[in-house]
Parts: sequence; C-alpha cells; structure tokens
Amino acid sequence: MDLRLVTAVAPILTTADAKAHLRVLHDDDNTYIDGLIAVAGDWLFGENSWIGRPAPASEWEMTMASFPVGCLDIPKPPLVTVDGVFYTPADGGAEREITDFRTFGVGGNGYILPAIDTVWPETDGEPESVRIEFTAGYAALPASIKHAALLLIGHWYENREAATEAKLSDLPMAVDALLMPYRNWPS
Repeated sequence: MDLRLVTAVAPILTTADAKAHLRVLHDDDNTYIDGLIAVAGDWLFGENSWIGRPAPASEWEMTMASFPVGCLDIPKPPLVTVDGVFYTPADGGAEREITDFRTFGVGGNGYILPAIDTVWPETDGEPESVRIEFTAGYAALPASIKHAALLLIGHWYENREAATEAKLSDLPMAVDALLMPYRNWPS
C-alpha cells in the first residue's frame, strides 16, 4: 500500500499563537517562526508523520495492487469522507470507478466494504491497480496536539543548533505524553 498527501498541510497554528507562546513581541522573527510552525505541522501531520493522523481535513490517495478480502481500512483517522474508489480490472482495461460501497467509522478509524451481496472486483494486480481517494482530519485541532506543537516550536526557537554543550531537560517526554492518545499506530 502506498499513501500520498494530495493537499498541502495547512498551518496548524497562527503566527500570533506561536509568538504568544514564545513571548515574542517583535516582528523580526516572524518568518523564522512561520518556518517552525510549518516544520511542526509536517512532523506531526505530514505524509510520513509521527502521529499518523492528518490535522486539518486534507485529501489523500491510497493505492494498492488488489482489494483485500472484506473490509478495506482507511489508514489516516479521523475519516471525513471516502471520495472515490477506483480499480483497473483484471483484463487490463481502463480504470473504473466503484460507486456502490459502504463507509463505516466516519470521525474515527474508517473503513469501506463492498455493497451488500457483492465482493470487491478482481484487479490486474499491478502496484496501483486500486486507488482510494479520501478526506481525513480534524475539523478543530485538539488542544493537547496544539500544545504539543507549541512545545516543539518553543524548543526549536530556543535551541537553534543540532547539538549543544548545555544539558537540556527531556522535552520530548512532555510532547509524547500529549500526543500518545492520538497516535495512530501502523498495522
């Protein structure tokens, strides 16, 4: 299975939110702070993110060689919609769309099933023979995820080098504690 982010990740925080957390009152570092916001968003919610979830609702495309037997899990909760199910038939013809399928788990770990009394069709078995378009993400970012992003941004703002001689306390523990309930572990 391959997964691709179709729409770019929107900023997860405003510059004003980050500056308030950093206690920055000037505008000299706005570009740098915006960069840190983008990095935090990518680390948390990008294509290969640590948390395994999208933040603001975003469009995704999943491809695979064939349909599974039974349910087809949508890998990036919370699921908003399944926008299209397409496949290349076993005879190698043109891509076809399946319009009659059932969606379950909207708002959480979603999955789809074929229509009642049907099965998924056979594909030609090539790597991208099945293509699922879906939208997933939060309508509003949970407060603990937002705070974890602010902690990361604060840490990166104060520690701009890859290494330091100073003994730093373990910030990731706080970030991990805030994010762990939301982590979507790959199966």
